[in-house]
Amino acid sequence: MNKHKKIIGSVLMILVGGIIAMFFLKNSSERPIDDTHKDQNNIPEIIEISTDFSLNEFNLGDEKKILKELKICDSTMKDDNSLERPSCSPRFFRFFPLKYKKSLNEGFILLVRSGVNGFPVRRLLVFERANGKLINTNRFIGYIIEKRKQANGYDDIVIRFFERYENQKYFYHCLYSWKNGKYEFVRCEEINSERIKPELVDSVSVEVQKILNEKNLVY
Repeated sequence: MNKHKKIIGSVLMILVGGIIAMFFLKNSSERPIDDTHKDQNNIPEIIEISTDFSLNEFNLGDEKKILKELKICDSTMKDDNSLERPSCSPRFFRFFPLKYKKSLNEGFILLVRSGVNGFPVRRLLVFERANGKLINTNRFIGYIIEKRKQANGYDDIVIRFFERYENQKYFYHCLYSWKNGKYEFVRCEEINSERIKPELVDSVSVEVQKILNEKNLVY
């Protein structure tokens, strides 16, 4: 508990310190920043994602077959209203291709609705097939809110994490990139809908990653 409080305190101190620094920087210099030489070609295509399971559909192919393989739902259930014994229905599961121009059977990102199989919140599971078997490369207690196209075919993903500490809610938007056969943490970009200043991203991200690991939001 004390360790977690220390981490939260570190994040808040970094953010507050950054705000103060920005105030003095702004008042000490009004010189505009020249961004005309930024390479616009390096800006990835961004796809924002919002999931309403009541409107979700299976339209990518093989979804039910894969769910049956994972044994995460009951393929014999006709009723799709039971969270404790979920059917293999789009009311409970949403698929995203893992790699561009590859089938779901070769790899996918699976968003699982909160409450499914007794788990209280949404989960994000990543699988890739190797030697004929599906390998679970990542598990997150959070949900995908954005995809960013990358040249290697594996989209960067932004995951929204939630935690409650001392009656305060914290929402972290964190970027992950595919590397060495799995998604790896890159940085935290927002906390409670507030964009983190570029000069603070590295230091804040270190502390947020500690929180995610300590709270087992990434496992």
